[in-house]
Amino acid sequence: MDFGALSTLGLGSQGVLTNDIIDKLKEADKASIVTPVENKKEKVENKKSELDEIKSLISKLNTSVTNMTYDTPYDTVTKDISGDSVSITTNGSVKEQSISIDVTQLATKDIFESNDGFASKDAALKSGDFKISIDGQDYSINIEDGDTLEDLVDKINKETDSKVEASILNVGGNDPYKLIVKSVKTGEKNQLTISSTSDSFSNDISRIGDPAHDAIFKVDGVQIQRSTNTIDDLMDNITINLEKVGKSDISIKKDNSKIIEGIEDFVEKFNSVINKINEDTKYDSKKKEAGIFQGNSDIRSITRSLQDIVATTISKDSKMAGDFGLEVQRDGTLTFDKDKFNKAYEENSSQVEEFFKASNATDGMFNKLESKLFDINISSSGTIKTLEKSFEDSINRYSEELTKAQDRLDRQYDILTKKFASYDKIMGQLSSQSATLDNMIKAQFAQKD
Repeated sequence: MDFGALSTLGLGSQGVLTNDIIDKLKEADKASIVTPVENKKEKVENKKSELDEIKSLISKLNTSVTNMTYDTPYDTVTKDISGDSVSITTNGSVKEQSISIDVTQLATKDIFESNDGFASKDAALKSGDFKISIDGQDYSINIEDGDTLEDLVDKINKETDSKVEASILNVGGNDPYKLIVKSVKTGEKNQLTISSTSDSFSNDISRIGDPAHDAIFKVDGVQIQRSTNTIDDLMDNITINLEKVGKSDISIKKDNSKIIEGIEDFVEKFNSVINKINEDTKYDSKKKEAGIFQGNSDIRSITRSLQDIVATTISKDSKMAGDFGLEVQRDGTLTFDKDKFNKAYEENSSQVEEFFKASNATDGMFNKLESKLFDINISSSGTIKTLEKSFEDSINRYSEELTKAQDRLDRQYDILTKKFASYDKIMGQLSSQSATLDNMIKAQFAQKD
């Protein structure tokens, strides 16, 4: 039987058996066999897409929460300095305080220069020893015949254990190049003693200015002496830099602006998660419309667990979120009363820090939220990962079912099309035979007439 011309289907049956009829029958069967699987697959894909959005919002919330578990927002201070004799830097937690600093002497280095100059940096030196003493240590640098001024500089820098620094300075004149030797650090213990047996330094090498000496200053009237102008051992997490002789008054106050910014960002990200989940799980009785996750207890548990942490966290001094202006609303979102927070912070800033970021790094509200968000969003056994796997498994299963259903439908209608073609040909043959017989009968009656 020839099935090569299926496009002519219907000619033999005079339009009774056509491709159009097959297409309509196939569409009807597709609606009952394939379409239900497609709809199930699409529904799960939509859930997966919504879950991806929730996951993204939770990730943003986690970033906001994690930022508030670090010390940085809580350690911010404002520094008001009257006078220019000092500057200060802070690192870590600093108490509010006022400090008066009176600098009477800065710590200095010891500096020497050769009395005689040299015509060039490559000037050849006479042999001999170049001796340096500093901080109880003696160094003897050997000058060999033919060594240049630059060679001596290199030897001093290499052989003095980074305690002494040598250089060449062009001071101008006929023999402009002079050897400069100085202590690397400041303070009395870094005073230098220099001598040489080389005839190149027969006119000796002399100290410039006063010998190295310590810094002397008073802090709130108490005299202090240090070998450096950078003082980091007087007050916890405060470094004082002595700049010049004179008096300065310093006022250090806590600055809660970074904490407020962090809480406001947290509230915004928290509410984005809550609003999204509320939208996806709600049921509109008037419109009789349900959110995509309506009735899903796993999704709803995310909001409950986060809200519970905010509502039930209690600091060691019995403070709760509401005491600092953070309130959970009936719909689960948060509000932040900045004025109430500022008042609580002014009264006792340490209570604020203890509630939001406890000293043991586990009991603070943000520490608890960080741990919970890890369980929800990242843990392999958490809500998000579990739902993701469930949806992915369902999508894969429906994809396989869809492929099988479509293949089954295609095979069924391949067979039906061939049957139609066979029936159409038979009907065409019968129609042709009927027409021939009819013509023969008509011809017979015509002969009798």
